[in-house]
Amino acid sequence: MLEFPYILIGYALLGAGIKYADQAYDIGVFNKRKANIVAVLTAILMVLLIVFDSPSTIILLSILFTVAITKKIDNIAFYIGTGILLLILLTAMFLGIGDQNVSLMWLPFSVLLFSGIIDEIGNDWSDVRCKKKRMYNLKNNLRNNFDNSPIKEFLEVFFAHRWTLKLTLFLLTVTTFFPYLYLIAFILFDLTYALVEWYSFNIKTYHLSNPLMAVKNHFNTSISPILDD
Repeated sequence: MLEFPYILIGYALLGAGIKYADQAYDIGVFNKRKANIVAVLTAILMVLLIVFDSPSTIILLSILFTVAITKKIDNIAFYIGTGILLLILLTAMFLGIGDQNVSLMWLPFSVLLFSGIIDEIGNDWSDVRCKKKRMYNLKNNLRNNFDNSPIKEFLEVFFAHRWTLKLTLFLLTVTTFFPYLYLIAFILFDLTYALVEWYSFNIKTYHLSNPLMAVKNHFNTSISPILDD
């Protein structure tokens, strides 16, 4: 098991690196060459955590399998990063490099994997619903006419922030499968992921390269106080 500062810093960098590469290809806001380099460095960091830290083996492999199963490895940076990750990981296993006490506990791994898949499916649904709602509001200028049932509104926010995996990790921590350190580390992972996403939607290059989206965002921001009333 690694020392706690390395784990906290490692998870924080992972969250930022993954989202950086994702946004470079999803909305074109970051340089794609730099994103490919970030993806390589992120893959190396993930391998180090997996190989030298047993709890991270379970948590990070569950995330890796989740994105593979739900087909979220969908751009060049992710292909490069995943390829390098698997290559280094298999080489390390073959050569016996790493902490020999590292092992994969199947129960928490399976629970996290299942939770991750639910989150990704729900997140896709939340994204589609959010886009439909924005377009409906722009067209009709009335938020209340959209299907805003309390349950759907709650689920939209719940899955937008992938709370299933967070709550599952919390329960596994409470039931002593993981030390609380990993709950804190995962919160840092999620925080840096969200910060990079927020930053990507607010820097000038994104607005300049996507003027229509900038107008829509400005329009939504301008009318939201009126609609909320």
